[in-house]
Amino acid sequence: MSTVREITQGGPARGGSTTWLGSLVATVAETLRVPFAALEVDGRIVAGVGAWPEHVERVPLGYGVETVGALVLSPVRRRDALLLDALAGQLARAVRAVSVAEAAVHATRDLAGARVPGGLVAALTAAAGALGGAAVEVWPLPPLHPAVESAAYRIAVEALGNTARYAPGAPVRLRVRARGDFLDVTVADGGPGVPAGFTAGAGVRAMRGWAAAVGGACTVRRGLPGTLVEAMLPLVPAPVVPAQRTPAEWAGAGPAETGNRTGTADR
Repeated sequence: MSTVREITQGGPARGGSTTWLGSLVATVAETLRVPFAALEVDGRIVAGVGAWPEHVERVPLGYGVETVGALVLSPVRRRDALLLDALAGQLARAVRAVSVAEAAVHATRDLAGARVPGGLVAALTAAAGALGGAAVEVWPLPPLHPAVESAAYRIAVEALGNTARYAPGAPVRLRVRARGDFLDVTVADGGPGVPAGFTAGAGVRAMRGWAAAVGGACTVRRGLPGTLVEAMLPLVPAPVVPAQRTPAEWAGAGPAETGNRTGTADR
């Protein structure tokens, strides 16, 4: 049997589970008194301890309606189910926090010096017409910081594109309004809604990153009916710099979010 240690994307197994994520997986194995535990994200083992057994079970790391990965274990006794749920929840929050932090790094570069040609209202109206003809509702807005305006535009266009792709022909509404100190950008459709048991694709990760880059948050969840994408962006950017936070701080500080729309990796 092979021994799973630290396996990273594109790299070989390394000496041991010494990273913070690997230590969480080791804690799971020790707490449940199982000889093997590993963390699987997007179909690959990213951290693990122990020898791979002949029979394993995968416990989804559910976060709202989204699965961010799976905890792969040797068979676990039923009486440990509640403890396992708590440990899986901790891993899910940690994985989600790191995912948002990584996306925010790239988004910060994207938004640096960015401008929305013609202004936010005109640009969104044009995008809505080109991407299925969503109804556009824009309330009176205060002057917007360029980074916030650009983040709002990119999130809205990505959400409209997803709706056109996955809910063609469904009614869609795009609403932009100021709510207190925040800009609220909402895209709601009347399509089939997000399915259960899927992972975030590139599009959803990008939307979260653009929001986090200015200090906001983006959620994607089931609507009544359909799918609802909502971004809350501060009118005055408060960018989060992931490199200045430890993984433990990210795991405890990220805003609660829910899933995405599809199991494909191109979202």
